[in-house]
Amino acid sequence: MEFAVEVEILARVRHRNLLSLRGYCAEGQERLIVYDYMPNLSLLSHLHGSHSSECLLDWKRRMDIAIGSAEGIVYLHHQATPHIIHRDIKASNVLLDSDFQARVADFGFAKLIPDGATHVTTKVKGTLGYLAPEYAMLGKANESCDVYSFGILLLELASGKKPIEKLSSTVKRPIVDWALPLVCDRKFSEIADPRLNGDYVEEELKRVVFTALICAQNQPEKRPTMLDVVELLKGESKDKFSQIENDELFKSPPAIENSDGKSAAEDDSPDLIVEVKESKHDLKDNTSV
Repeated sequence: MEFAVEVEILARVRHRNLLSLRGYCAEGQERLIVYDYMPNLSLLSHLHGSHSSECLLDWKRRMDIAIGSAEGIVYLHHQATPHIIHRDIKASNVLLDSDFQARVADFGFAKLIPDGATHVTTKVKGTLGYLAPEYAMLGKANESCDVYSFGILLLELASGKKPIEKLSSTVKRPIVDWALPLVCDRKFSEIADPRLNGDYVEEELKRVVFTALICAQNQPEKRPTMLDVVELLKGESKDKFSQIENDELFKSPPAIENSDGKSAAEDDSPDLIVEVKESKHDLKDNTSV
């Protein structure tokens, strides 16, 4: 089923920041999809995988990847007919061509949104750490779920951290819980990936991080559209960015304890169980579970 969905979606989309379909085979039990060759593998490989120690992602490349992948998702949400939600935005699904330009890939979980529909209700699929809470709990998927996932991806791109950090055998910390208090205290230098060695544009870093956290809010109605995200990342609306900087979300650090006094990230209960796809582009050190 995922093979058929991916072929159908790939046949519909045409954008410089989406992976192109070159051909496919569906003969007997054989299933094969042919894409453009991506010599620089995935964003995952450069942040956490085989190329992470080579430090090939300077700040300019990271900004280009952020904006390029955002523009690809804009096409899916606002220009494709019917609109498409990806449902598995993550670092291993952002591939990099020979010039390190982003190509969003892997449409096996994608859904077409009928005209006039506000969402589709479906079985929850995706990758832990990137799932919007309302989708994970209720199975209601719309464009806002992709926006949430993209916010997590932006934080990952800026900081070099994984979406979920294992602090100990019993405690895990989502990247938002780590980043938000630092932003409230305006400690942006502590968010930047240490591998950048301080070589980044501070105003651009602020735009990326503020945009990421607005995207990754728990309330879907407060998240921006991907059109807004592109505008914010490019710095095209100073008024809109100023409003975000002064949003209540960034006024004071969030509470870090539950009413029972335990850390919100304490691993006393099993992880949310979802059907998770091991992407064909994931490396062996992928952290998806």
